[in-house]
Amino acid sequence: MNAPSTRHGSIFLGVLVVATVLFVGCRESRASAYEYVVPEKTKDGWETAALNDGKLDASLIKDLFDRIGDNSYKNISSVVIVKNGKLVIEEYFPRQEVLGDRRSRTLKRVSPQQLYSATKSVTSILIGIAIERGLIHSVDAKISTFFPEYADVFADSDKAKLRLKDFLTMSAGMSWDEWTFPYADPRNDALKTLLSPDPIRYILERPIVAAPGTKFAYNTGISIVLGEIIYMVSCLRADKFAERYLFEPLGISDYYWAKVPDDIVETGGGLFLRPRDMAKLGYLFLNGGRWQGKQIIREDWIKDSTKNHIGPMQVPAWVQAADGYGYQWWLGSLKVNSRDVRFYGARGRAGQFILVFPDQQIVAVFTGLNDNILMNQPLDMLQRYILPAALPRLANPGPK
Repeated sequence: MNAPSTRHGSIFLGVLVVATVLFVGCRESRASAYEYVVPEKTKDGWETAALNDGKLDASLIKDLFDRIGDNSYKNISSVVIVKNGKLVIEEYFPRQEVLGDRRSRTLKRVSPQQLYSATKSVTSILIGIAIERGLIHSVDAKISTFFPEYADVFADSDKAKLRLKDFLTMSAGMSWDEWTFPYADPRNDALKTLLSPDPIRYILERPIVAAPGTKFAYNTGISIVLGEIIYMVSCLRADKFAERYLFEPLGISDYYWAKVPDDIVETGGGLFLRPRDMAKLGYLFLNGGRWQGKQIIREDWIKDSTKNHIGPMQVPAWVQAADGYGYQWWLGSLKVNSRDVRFYGARGRAGQFILVFPDQQIVAVFTGLNDNILMNQPLDMLQRYILPAALPRLANPGPK
């Protein structure tokens, strides 16, 4: 496991302002028109195929990458597409930014990139594995049973009702606000957690303001608590648990997981993975929990994780194409001409996506450096180009 050269020990989702880097891909970027190349087959387990093998309209794919090349789509770092279980697109693009006084780094295809909140979906997978291994009896387990040292917190009758399922579905009903103020603002609960001498206590002490299980409220803190639950039941920190039971079976060896104070793994946004490995996670779900014939996650956990557990959701306008939430997985749909195309996926700030389209047998991975409304550009790319390329009879993306 190779950590990035820059120290990331105190990285916390939302506190880290998006660092700008120079991204170097498999081949040098070109100012000329895009030319498709079949992804390279390496020793990471992926089979590769050409666009025509995946029955993808090559002209639409060319149009998409020409738009990235001429900067119509901005600050896109990578696009990786899996169709019918094979890698058919793998592209990287140069971008350069600076985080404060930190010098920019050079990233190559083999370099892990921060997933930000897409990390949460990986954390959910670990909870599913812990349940399968008998370390947790079910999603109805009370949160209080994992943290006897915080018995004073759970003396509150409302807190005592909190279940694992309420945390997985972001419906704990706890007072928490990380969307009103910038992540570097001291009023943001995410930053308050980072600055707390006891992050887990800070999170668990938030007052109950809604009945648990009834209202969606985005909360990175409870995703960090989920990672600490992994530690409490397995005696392995979440990064080591993931290495043993998820990453090694998937052939993922090049990753990094940041920590918050007290050596707590930042399971809300601190995971770094390569885009090709991000695609493995999406395909694992698409393929019923199997990778190369081996069952890594139970299929029923995948079904439960990608089923809507929340009523009407109130989210900011910049959270686009989101109409449901599973176990730390977003649910949504995109309109391709007159057809609604359903998907589920992992999402992270700055434009990190792992999106799964079951009916089309597509996994789409994007990474980027857009800490604003532009982080949703991958959804537009899918709607205008990639999905129509997979559904030629619906192809008519219109001008960008």
